[in-house]
Amino acid sequence: MNRTIRATGLCLLVLGVVVSGAIAQSDETAIEERLIAFTQQLRMGLTLATVAAYSPTLGDLRLHAQQLVNLLEGSRGKHFVRPAPSGSEITGLLVDVAALAVRFEAPSIDPGTRGVIDDALKNVRTYLTFALETALTALEERRIDRASTEMLRAYAYLLAAYEKPCDAAYVPAMWTILRAFGLTVPVQEETGSREG
Repeated sequence: MNRTIRATGLCLLVLGVVVSGAIAQSDETAIEERLIAFTQQLRMGLTLATVAAYSPTLGDLRLHAQQLVNLLEGSRGKHFVRPAPSGSEITGLLVDVAALAVRFEAPSIDPGTRGVIDDALKNVRTYLTFALETALTALEERRIDRASTEMLRAYAYLLAAYEKPCDAAYVPAMWTILRAFGLTVPVQEETGSREG
């Protein structure tokens, strides 16, 4: 009977280790998926800022600037404007980066890595906040040249938050976090050719 109890206890212990390992791996997979999704949304923000900056009319520029504001703030944001046919909720990049910051406070992350990630997240949050403020300023402009300039500034802030790795000195942001997890975001190739 003692052997049965010990064997059962040992089996439960092994099962517990396996389950906790699976949960940790599942959690790691979930965070990797969130980071990749966040980075893809950030790239969408870059596209919106670019399209807005080069829009032919002030109305078009405002449409794309508002889409960027929506992407940054999310459905519960102060400046969110719901598109007429859409009922879906948007979390918002600023909300997501705050949630990531809380997630990365977990004791399971190496303290050295946690410090680098924390610094990078602060930079991402700062750049996204600057991009939001700049897009809101563009929405208030009455002249397309000034509004376009504001959207170019929003693009620059989003690009800083994206932080594509390079050999030059840089301020750590989103790509630093991706590198810490050994992640890469697939780059979509352009279709067709450009002739000029």
